[in-house]
Amino acid sequence: MTCLSLVLLLGAPAFAQQAQWQVSASSVAVLAAESAIVYRGAPAGLKADAAGSTTADVVVVDAAEKDGAWSWTLLPLSTGTLSFVARFVSPDGGAVAAPPAVFSVTVAKLPDDADISDIKGPIKARPALWPWLLAAALAWAAWRGWKRWKTRRRAPDGTPLDAAPALPPEEAAARAIAELRASGLWESDQAAYYLRLTDILRAYLEARYGKPVTAMTSVEVERLVKARAQDLRIGGSVRELLTRADLVKFAKAKPGPEEGPRDADLALDVIQATTPKVYAAKEKAR
Repeated sequence: MTCLSLVLLLGAPAFAQQAQWQVSASSVAVLAAESAIVYRGAPAGLKADAAGSTTADVVVVDAAEKDGAWSWTLLPLSTGTLSFVARFVSPDGGAVAAPPAVFSVTVAKLPDDADISDIKGPIKARPALWPWLLAAALAWAAWRGWKRWKTRRRAPDGTPLDAAPALPPEEAAARAIAELRASGLWESDQAAYYLRLTDILRAYLEARYGKPVTAMTSVEVERLVKARAQDLRIGGSVRELLTRADLVKFAKAKPGPEEGPRDADLALDVIQATTPKVYAAKEKAR
């Protein structure tokens, strides 16, 4: 892994005139793994603008100054060649931007079986326990089945009632969002609120499209929705919601008091827009 280092003299007037930036960053980063960039030679008195520096491809996890050097911790959300610009606020309220740092983001490589070697010698086999564990599991399952059979619902004449059918994905997601609203989580823990809200939306999209949405990045989810939804604007709404949630969860951004409830409405709009329309039999006959 190589290291990039660049020195830039800023000759423009204003607060950054005397700055002599030195930027050190790794040229290669791993998707969804933290990466560090160090800035030296920055003007004194700067404050990091983490929210202003965060993009849809790179989330700022932390920015701290020590002994005249600024250390920024980043979380790449996309692969490929990315450019990051650290932004600061000067004591007089002006905006100061550091030189851009360019790095390549790849997916972590899993080791091949041939690269894995034993670090200990063979261990003497113990008596197999799985037959006993299997017998215990089967006995427990049989007992649970008998209990459910004994307590299943019955009609007044003693006839067993069928179990309630599973809810459609859109109804299950709408109920989960309603429970989230009533839980008071937005007022007590905004990061946990956004984690639950995005989990609900991802679970709905996974059930709707049959794709592993819960394992996708925000950009991949947006592309999936744009490819499947009839209205291309729905993909933008999904990216807006997931990006704002990433800022709160990873960059510790402080949202306004109205943003959480509004994003819950935005999630419901996405769910409604991606739910197939059901037409009445009379309309189908036309």
